[in-house]
Amino acid sequence: MKLFPLATLALAAAASPAFAATLVGSGYEQPVFLTAPTGDSRLFIVEKTGRIKVQDSGGAVSTWLNLSGQVDTAGERGLLGLAFDPAFSTNGRFYVDYIDKTTLNTVVASYTVNGSGAVDLASAKTVITVAQPAGRSNHKAGWIGFSAADPGHLYVATGDGGSGNDPDNNAQNLNSNLGKLLRITPNAAGGYTVPTDNPFVGVAGNDEIWAYGLRNPYRNSFDRQTGDLWIGDVGQGAREEVDFASAASGLGRGANYGWRVREGTIATPGISDPTPPNLTEPIYDYGRANGDATVIGGYVYRGGADASLEGKYVFGDYISGRIWTLNGGTATPLASPFGGSTLTSFGEGGNGALYGVGIDGNIYLLAAAVPEPAPALLLALGLAAGSLFTRRRRA
Repeated sequence: MKLFPLATLALAAAASPAFAATLVGSGYEQPVFLTAPTGDSRLFIVEKTGRIKVQDSGGAVSTWLNLSGQVDTAGERGLLGLAFDPAFSTNGRFYVDYIDKTTLNTVVASYTVNGSGAVDLASAKTVITVAQPAGRSNHKAGWIGFSAADPGHLYVATGDGGSGNDPDNNAQNLNSNLGKLLRITPNAAGGYTVPTDNPFVGVAGNDEIWAYGLRNPYRNSFDRQTGDLWIGDVGQGAREEVDFASAASGLGRGANYGWRVREGTIATPGISDPTPPNLTEPIYDYGRANGDATVIGGYVYRGGADASLEGKYVFGDYISGRIWTLNGGTATPLASPFGGSTLTSFGEGGNGALYGVGIDGNIYLLAAAVPEPAPALLLALGLAAGSLFTRRRRA
């Protein structure tokens, strides 16, 4: 595996704000996600085959967690998601989302790291499982995450269970956790509790459900500054959609995003179900021109190093490899380093640098983050030396 010093590349990119991808890692095995704890200089790369690799700021790579023996990888199954607890710096806890090799169901599990930062395998605890239909290997979603606007609650995205046109109508069924965004409070000892303000607590419907009507919300994100929710919901044959829920307006509590009745902003071809009332329309959708066919949800860039991107949502398409920004409902194309059927995810570094992940094993820095001032500069500015030891290095 070729090594790339991240710190050097980030500084170089920060000096030139024009959008230009820089290869910072290669040789990964089917990577599908990238993330990092806030303030951490390392990158954590999720491989579909069951491993999480860590790449340090000097470019050195090591295996951080190996779940390959318990992860099924057929079709769209695999190790699909990773989220760090908001209190990771003190409790060392993180969460993974994968398809279990034995049951073929979705499992969200927690682990903790020991004092040296290594994963304690004995700490594994199942948080929630979601039953999957037998014989279907697609639409497994896999994203999990925490919002800065809603700390302590884990959001879990699930696909509709697979096959065409959601044959079991799972996404509209409030007694199924498929085709949903779930919201739960993980327990340190395993399992979870349901927040009392979830929309279906005390009424018809599963208590865990936060929002519904989703087909395969494979890649989503929370804006690290506002806590707003962005969803990239993969379409079937006509439209790809991006959904948005403002933290200030309730983060989409109880929202119905329309599937299987609606695909993006149109009625789903071949489906004659009556349209439910009060659907939440996507903030943006697009068709199948130019080879586009699978939306990859991204992030609102908050790195501070590229003014042209700051505050804009960056997303892409797996099939075409194209990348856009979305601002005020207008999508603007960006130069993309990805060919067709390559882009699997975007990711954020510890202080907001934006990355792109390719199934071919390549990781690209798309937009850097403003680095913290060097200690000598801080001293020159007359800052107290004591504060230098309280600031964490960022990536």
